[in-house]
Amino acid sequence: MSLLAFDLDGVLYSSEPFLGEAYRAAIATVNAARPGAFARVPATREILDHVGWPLPVIFANLFPAAADAALAALHAETLDVICAHVARGDGILYPDVAGTLRALRAGGFELAVASNGRTRYIETFLATYDLADLFIPRVSADQVGDKTSILRFYAYRLGLAPSALVMIGDRASDVEAARAIGCPFVGCDYGHGNRHEIETAGPLVQRFADLPDVIRTLSLEART
Repeated sequence: MSLLAFDLDGVLYSSEPFLGEAYRAAIATVNAARPGAFARVPATREILDHVGWPLPVIFANLFPAAADAALAALHAETLDVICAHVARGDGILYPDVAGTLRALRAGGFELAVASNGRTRYIETFLATYDLADLFIPRVSADQVGDKTSILRFYAYRLGLAPSALVMIGDRASDVEAARAIGCPFVGCDYGHGNRHEIETAGPLVQRFADLPDVIRTLSLEART
């Protein structure tokens, strides 16, 4: 294995502490300018159940009756509010993430972010937790379309066969991207997803710190 591609929310980091409040604040701002644009605020658990998919998919599921102009306004407002929370350190960097990433990088692996999150969100997270230098230059869903396209882009950029990549995630969207390009998958059983989304797709880790041992095993299996 040469490249480890990480989903962000639910794998490296959790936005759960502020996500519900961020949506409430963003919806309130949009409703103030466009009265009645959004009739309800989804519960935090409902929002988390959709984390991992591209934002247009999330909004279509959470707000199926909303007008396109209102959705565009909410898109911009949620990005502002969420990034402000991230920059303040309101989320949770999962235990051992920084040290484990540095150990993997020192062990010769290239590291990439493969997230359906928007570019500004990804870069705000990496800057806040001083992790940007550990990852190769990023490409995001708002640039190339979806997570499958992100993985294909990285493979093309680095001249790698799909078997040389590992997708590390916690949601069905991560599994689908790995299957689409034919790369191995490692599931994070502590993230936002439900176990049934990932349990048959590859090995699971209960803690981020368990990842190097699993990657080592996959690398050995790939050589035999």
